[in-house]
Amino acid sequence: MKSIILILSLITSTLSAQLNTFSDRDLYEMGKVWGLIKYYHPAVSQGKTDWDAVLLASFRQDSKAGTDGLIKNWLNTADEQKFDKIPKQESECDSITLRNFDASWIEKLRKVSPENKNRLLHLVNIPENVGSFYSNTAKSGIYFSSANEKVYGTFSKDVKMLDLFRIWNVVEYFYPYKYLLDHQWDDVLKKYIPLFKKINNEKEYESAVMQLAAELQDTHVGIEKTYQYDVVGKLSSPFTFQMVEDTVLITGIKDEAKMKKAHLEVGDLITKINGKSILKNIKERSKYFAFSNESVKLREAYSYLFSGDEETFVVEGVHKNGENFRTTVERMKRIFNNEWDKDGIPDLHLVYKGKTYNYLTYNEKESRLNPSFPIDDKVYFEFASLKGAEIPALMEQYKNTKGMVFDLRGYNDNGSLLKVFDYLLSKPVVYGIKTQPNFTQPGRFCFVDNIVNKEYKFAGKENPDPYKGQVVVLINEHTVSAEEMWAMVFKESPQCYFCRQPDRRSRRQ
Repeated sequence: MKSIILILSLITSTLSAQLNTFSDRDLYEMGKVWGLIKYYHPAVSQGKTDWDAVLLASFRQDSKAGTDGLIKNWLNTADEQKFDKIPKQESECDSITLRNFDASWIEKLRKVSPENKNRLLHLVNIPENVGSFYSNTAKSGIYFSSANEKVYGTFSKDVKMLDLFRIWNVVEYFYPYKYLLDHQWDDVLKKYIPLFKKINNEKEYESAVMQLAAELQDTHVGIEKTYQYDVVGKLSSPFTFQMVEDTVLITGIKDEAKMKKAHLEVGDLITKINGKSILKNIKERSKYFAFSNESVKLREAYSYLFSGDEETFVVEGVHKNGENFRTTVERMKRIFNNEWDKDGIPDLHLVYKGKTYNYLTYNEKESRLNPSFPIDDKVYFEFASLKGAEIPALMEQYKNTKGMVFDLRGYNDNGSLLKVFDYLLSKPVVYGIKTQPNFTQPGRFCFVDNIVNKEYKFAGKENPDPYKGQVVVLINEHTVSAEEMWAMVFKESPQCYFCRQPDRRSRRQ
């Protein structure tokens, strides 16, 4: 057994040494060219050749051949494979946008011959028989899919560099918001090549991938929690909490014994963790999480603020009686999706005209919050629980109220909810357009004149008697994705007002 381990170690060391003979600049150009051929060459894009194997074999070759020799070999290998003739399909695009597409880098390749440059330019400028084996397995769909990518079960520096090239090129050709990033995507590849070359184990790889994902600055980006916790820690606090500006408020107890030992109670404020302010802790660890704005940056802190693999941490703060404290807290095993009170059923009370209302009530029979709650001459709608089929009856029932409150702090992506606007708007409006990838021309995106689908192209309908009362929309940092779209559509209502309450306990479905 020791001999086998030694042989495997020698093989791994040899492969890693060969990878390190390539300069960072060589690997940068290799990564870009490899991805272009992967998505544009007919044989490769149709899955007729194992393109991973071609790259891995190149890593194990002598780098003295140069990138030009490798690229020539790649093109020859691809050209030797047969491919299918793909008939052109009629496009549903209103127009094509090139804001994410720029092939000028091909001309700037430093050590590549004019012959190879011209061949690469021909692939992207005159795309023919481009397949979607690596990009859109459903073919009829509009979403990128990596279902046909290989999964490697053993650790290898070569495979990790392959992973970097795969991830980077997916974003290069199929991420619609690349043009909105605060940094150039090319610079991200340059930044992470030396980082990936230094990876020696799976934990370092996981850390690098989380940082790479965070470069997208997109709240949609997520890493599996079990994977994420390998980096930020498998243990967490014995309490649930809420962020209150630059402090942490303890809101619940998960382990009573550990809380008593630390002399902590619900209502205590924490100002420092391990000697550092809350905001400094967030700044140091937020590099592992993708966020599109500061509110979401703070929201994501719930995923890691008290996390770690060490058994204890030290906190400082103020007890609810006003006394200062500094105490050591024992961590506990992480309870998935229960780091704070965002996922519990909210217990919300409203005091209105001297009366107290519990305005979010749970329907055990239907396993959801009741979608509406009348309060005097107004009505509250929990938008996350609303169903399209019940909208006509509800809007008829409350058409004479003085105000409607729509709570968008949960999540509901059912397109049929557009029926709400049949009652709020006096005429149909186009509320937005969408872009979707053109899989026959990777990097180019298609404009389509609807967001949900053709059936829901318009919001509202011809209505001579729309709702006359005030419309209030509640949003916070949990109003994301589809809920942002709903907020955008509500802006079409002349009676609409927005209200933000960031400290509300939000239930995400």
